[in-house]
Amino acid sequence: MKKSIVALTVLLAFGATAAEFQKRDNVFIENAANHAITIYDWDNAENSASTFPHAYKFTHSYKLNTSGVLPQKFKPVDLGLSSLVVSDIEGDINLETFLRERLKNHSLVVIKGEKILHEHYWNNMTQRSTHLDMSVTKSFTSLAAQKAVDAGKLDMSKKVIDYLPELKGTAWETATVQEVSDMRTSVIQQVSAHKSWDDRMTISQSYNSDTGLKDYPNGVSDYFPLVTEFNYSMGETYTYQCVNTEVLGKIVEKVTGENLADIIEVIFQDVGAENDAYLMSDHAGGAVASGGLNAGTKDLARVGAMLLNDGKNYQGKQVISPAFIDSLFDGNELVRSAWAKGKEAALADGWYKDQFRLLNVDGHEILAMVGIHGQVVAMERSTGTVIAMNGGYPQTETPRMAISIFHKAIPAILKAAASK
Repeated sequence: MKKSIVALTVLLAFGATAAEFQKRDNVFIENAANHAITIYDWDNAENSASTFPHAYKFTHSYKLNTSGVLPQKFKPVDLGLSSLVVSDIEGDINLETFLRERLKNHSLVVIKGEKILHEHYWNNMTQRSTHLDMSVTKSFTSLAAQKAVDAGKLDMSKKVIDYLPELKGTAWETATVQEVSDMRTSVIQQVSAHKSWDDRMTISQSYNSDTGLKDYPNGVSDYFPLVTEFNYSMGETYTYQCVNTEVLGKIVEKVTGENLADIIEVIFQDVGAENDAYLMSDHAGGAVASGGLNAGTKDLARVGAMLLNDGKNYQGKQVISPAFIDSLFDGNELVRSAWAKGKEAALADGWYKDQFRLLNVDGHEILAMVGIHGQVVAMERSTGTVIAMNGGYPQTETPRMAISIFHKAIPAILKAAASK
């Protein structure tokens, strides 16, 4: 009896840390079918405005209990978004119109220290809405890896096969964990236009139904052995590929003995999140490490604020190692050289390190988590400004979207935020 009371006391004090696995929401899926949206095409660009705020309902997922530290409250200060302008094809255009009509933005939150400079929720969203964050998820997987490093469970300099010996004979046999985390493996996959993943991988993850259950009974783990070759010398070139993050996620789970969802859940708890979040998974319970997070936009901004606060939450608790955050801002010669050889070097000077981008744009040094349809958490250390946005841009990985976000919208917001 006494043991039960002690266990309950511990649970109440620290919160439940086991994310809840759940199946697809078939009632929601049936209703979507009445509107010509099916489980097979829910993620098509045509459907993104309707589905991205509800993406996890179309797949298996983990519900993250983010209740922990009370969420930080912010003092409202008006950024004046409607008075900002950017250039477009017909000349200067109001930034609010540019975001809504050109970028198909769904939500935007701008915070600076204890102030919230702007927030809007379009597309029938509210402050309580989650949104598919796509590859912003990758940065959270990296934060989970860093937690394992800090606990002495993971050495990024070791080879992948030191932790996942089942990947002997694959393209990752000679790769280090760090090279995987930096996207410096250049593995060869069957990738369609405008994608950074092999469709066989998403089939293994039950992303659009359980059609891959027979061929991939263990989910994405059964896909890895299909990747056996790589271009260039290992570690030489930056090549953005989602499968690397899936490998990183499996390494984190192996060394910690925890599900990736549980670790990300605790990060949200320690930061102080306002809303529950969801992490999509395959049918076997394997978390989608590269693009499965569904979270509230303001909660993403809170995570960005934590990173700019040297890894501490607003109450001063250390959540992420400050040395790791410094490493993201400092980079190194390996990631600089690899970036220069990759296609994104045309976007900006910078690097890709540990699932984050560091971009030097228009005099701003921007640390960024980035998703392919306009999901971004952009952080400027010098001013302490965080910009979190979610969207449904109708095409993935296009120069126009990248230019519109990083060379137009974000610099305009940062310039206005500097004086607030």
